[in-house]
Amino acid sequence: MDRSAALALIAHDLKNALGDLETQLSQLIDDPAPVMAQRAHLHCTDLRRQFVQFLTLYSAGQEGLRVLCEDESPSELLQALLRQWTLKLQLGDHPISIHIRPSSPPPFWYFDRRLVQLALDSAIHNATRFANSQVWIGVQEQDGQLCWTVDDDGAGLGAEDPGQESATGLGHALAEAVALAHRHADRRGSATLGTGPAGGVRFTLQLP
Repeated sequence: MDRSAALALIAHDLKNALGDLETQLSQLIDDPAPVMAQRAHLHCTDLRRQFVQFLTLYSAGQEGLRVLCEDESPSELLQALLRQWTLKLQLGDHPISIHIRPSSPPPFWYFDRRLVQLALDSAIHNATRFANSQVWIGVQEQDGQLCWTVDDDGAGLGAEDPGQESATGLGHALAEAVALAHRHADRRGSATLGTGPAGGVRFTLQLP
């Protein structure tokens, strides 16, 4: 699928998601139950995430992603992701739990926190869709690069999508754009998918 077709498919999915959100909000008018409001709110946050991904990927194709690398704490970002996703999974009454893999990451690293968090958010979102019960996130230095990982205990690569969302590849395309935008000397970042320790999918984001 070429870039124009992919972006058209993504825009179509966003339009459908807005229609679903409109339906949920209409139902809230007739039945203003807290559970319905909670679901509508989660749907809204997911829609916002997809829209930000779309805009970021579109800008990457137009001018290339512009990174603002600062001295950041990998551990701090990892803990922030854990808090955010633990709360989100609890509010959504999701049967998946998320954990941090024990490691000793460097205290600081130069990277664009906003873009890296956007890429990891997308990877965690996909992991929670395919996992049976567990998702693990981690970060460590490996071969002179900062290596972020997101693992699930699902059926692995090539598994049938268990949700109702159509797969556009937006999340991985975004992660690749974020990775390639991070450079140091002649080294560039990378984003890959493979088999994780639990047999599910492992997403890896490496930054020079």
